[in-house]
Amino acid sequence: MFSQHNGDNMLAIVLSGGGAKGAYEMGVWKALRRLRIKYQIITGTSIGALNGMLMVQNDFYKCLKMWKNINYDMIYDNFGNVKTTQEMYLAYLNKIIDGGIDTEKIERLIEENYRPNKIYKSKIQFGVVAYSLKSRKVIYATKKNTRPDKLKKYILASATCFPVFKPTKIGTDTLIDGGYYDNLPINLAIDLGATEIIAVDLGSIGFRKRVRNKGIKITYIEPNNKLDSFLMFDSNVTKRMINLGYNDTMKVFKRLEGNLYTFKKGSINNLYYKNKSKILEICEKLDYVGNFKDFYNLKEPIKKFNQIVEDTLEIFKIPVDKVYNSRNINKYLFEELDKTDTVEFDKFELDEIKKMFNSAIITKYIYLKLKDCDKINIVFNFFPKEFASAIYLLAVR
Repeated sequence: MFSQHNGDNMLAIVLSGGGAKGAYEMGVWKALRRLRIKYQIITGTSIGALNGMLMVQNDFYKCLKMWKNINYDMIYDNFGNVKTTQEMYLAYLNKIIDGGIDTEKIERLIEENYRPNKIYKSKIQFGVVAYSLKSRKVIYATKKNTRPDKLKKYILASATCFPVFKPTKIGTDTLIDGGYYDNLPINLAIDLGATEIIAVDLGSIGFRKRVRNKGIKITYIEPNNKLDSFLMFDSNVTKRMINLGYNDTMKVFKRLEGNLYTFKKGSINNLYYKNKSKILEICEKLDYVGNFKDFYNLKEPIKKFNQIVEDTLEIFKIPVDKVYNSRNINKYLFEELDKTDTVEFDKFELDEIKKMFNSAIITKYIYLKLKDCDKINIVFNFFPKEFASAIYLLAVR
């Protein structure tokens, strides 16, 4: 779709800011390589400026290693031994009160990875966004209009979010994160000649400018799942976000499927046709339609079935960043079902059930009752998602 390039077509990758969420952009890059999509322009704000720098340099494995091994010590000095989210936010608050975190370590990280020869020899156009506190104006620094030594400084300024980090000094000017003006620099990409754009929007706090040229084709890649905090630099968290970025990109380009969860192409379709008759048989026996109504009127049945499968995976807390197929979906589900506590609810009222037990326990209760051909307390009509998941589990086992 985007892999061919001629003089009239210029594809840009636009990378938003988002701190630690930038690991998601690493996953997008991984997918773009897999899809063999070629691009001629990269623009970025904040962490998007740093990721964009590495993309222009074609330092894929260096970027991947950085994100897979990142930790607080790589970013900050004397941050403390942070173990919980609450401790993390408290540590940041203390740093902000003290005037912000020194940017020395991030500057060193950029210095170690910045390769001006690669950037300026590359045919890929590159630009980043920073904001001047002195002039109260945006600065668009591109390799066309900026010397190599200054471009490195602008990448640093863009990548350090104020007031968490101290501002960056360039001469007599004081610069902060470009997200204070344009956190998704699509217009900068257009100014550099883009005719098509893939925009990666991490959904982080920051201003977004209205796209000036409505005739530009823009493909947005956005997280389907909630990402962890932009301040959480933890390798276990970033590995998950890399996977999510890869999965969402492959879904945008129709190589994988799913919404919150990700499936190999055709997996949901195979599961649907394999189990449709059994599910309808159970529903007719129970005189129950509920969440399966689209199985009868054939209005987007695959879409509805996908939602029931994803609800069931979510109920049993199956990891959301993996890629599943029609064979292993149920394997993981039944492993978790077997580990779930078994509780008899017959003596409980609805409000008590909601307060005391989680969806997995409720789903297992309904599943076991249906399996034993027992009657279900009418109270469980108020749990349509769990009821549908129990029917699904009964049908596929």
